[in-house]
Amino acid sequence: MKTSTKFFLNAGIAFLFAACMVSCQMIDNLPITSNEEVFDAELFKNNLNAQLDGARGYQFVITRNGRIAETEAVGIGAIGRAGNLPSSIDSYVNIASVTKTLTATAALKVLPKAKVDLGDAIGPWLPDSWDVHPDISQITFRQLLTHTSGIRSGSGNWTNTRNLVASPITESNVYSYANANFALFRLMLPKLNNKSEFESQEGKMTAEAFQFWMSAEYIKIIQNEVISKAGLGARGCVPVEGNTFQMLSEAPSGLVGVSIGDWTESAGGGGYFLTTRDMSRIIVYLTHSDEILTQNQRTQMDTEQLGWNRRFAVKGGFALGHGGGLYNDNDGSGDISFGDSGLQTLLIKFPGKIELALSINSVPSDWRNTNQLVQTAFNASWVKK
Repeated sequence: MKTSTKFFLNAGIAFLFAACMVSCQMIDNLPITSNEEVFDAELFKNNLNAQLDGARGYQFVITRNGRIAETEAVGIGAIGRAGNLPSSIDSYVNIASVTKTLTATAALKVLPKAKVDLGDAIGPWLPDSWDVHPDISQITFRQLLTHTSGIRSGSGNWTNTRNLVASPITESNVYSYANANFALFRLMLPKLNNKSEFESQEGKMTAEAFQFWMSAEYIKIIQNEVISKAGLGARGCVPVEGNTFQMLSEAPSGLVGVSIGDWTESAGGGGYFLTTRDMSRIIVYLTHSDEILTQNQRTQMDTEQLGWNRRFAVKGGFALGHGGGLYNDNDGSGDISFGDSGLQTLLIKFPGKIELALSINSVPSDWRNTNQLVQTAFNASWVKK
């Protein structure tokens, strides 16, 4: 150890100083212990690998303080006519219900522009040409974003959405997860974004053409308000030819790959095609940057769980995020079961400015409990300094 301090010593003092130097060197050489634990990204990666053992393929990105800390890509993503694709963080996957996070984020951007509050009723922002039940008209934007509207239908295609809007609600202010809550934003965001243009197009188009126009406008809004603000190029609800993962079945059943088609006319509650790296970039921007949402908007999104459906305890606090899943009923049993093809996605942020984007290219006999999976891996990823 170097020091700029000068010592002037007589013989007696010099002896004492030499003894001290020996003692100090001995102390310096002793191991230093601490009870403080720190997050180890590589250990988190290894723990996730152990938890995901058995999947046909999966990929994830771990970020910390806004930067990529670790990535992983294991197994396969597509087979056969879709093209044999290895797992990759740069191939596209239908992110399923993680789309709801994009929709909620765009709503938080567009509502203030229209001078509309989350507590306002949605009635004025539904198409004038649609048959709207009074129960639906009184639903608030907040109720849709928190799945407390009373809507219990799960599908978001145009036929089901029109039927839903014309139907009564039996019980509201009770949590009931339903894709249709977010599918309604596919037709309301365009009107919130530009009411006069919406009304003009509604007045001159056929019903079918107007539905197509609303779908296209929804995608433009998500692009402009969320995806582009995260520094990404054009993304949408159509699979990218030659670079999109299928839903796969898991061993030891025979490998079956099922491709996912165009979700443009059903989007809102699901349907966006992003890479795992894209997902990671979006969660980083929603955590660390004001580019998409202001700090106040991000705080409101987190506090009220607008666009988040996962919150669970982990080391250091709580994890917050959204998961998704799709499957194909290969055996016709009517529910997910062994041998079915599927996928799962997860976008989540942990305490300590740590985030995870995860996509899994297959499903076992039932949905993986991704909350428990990442909770176990994260909590075991802390080591003493």
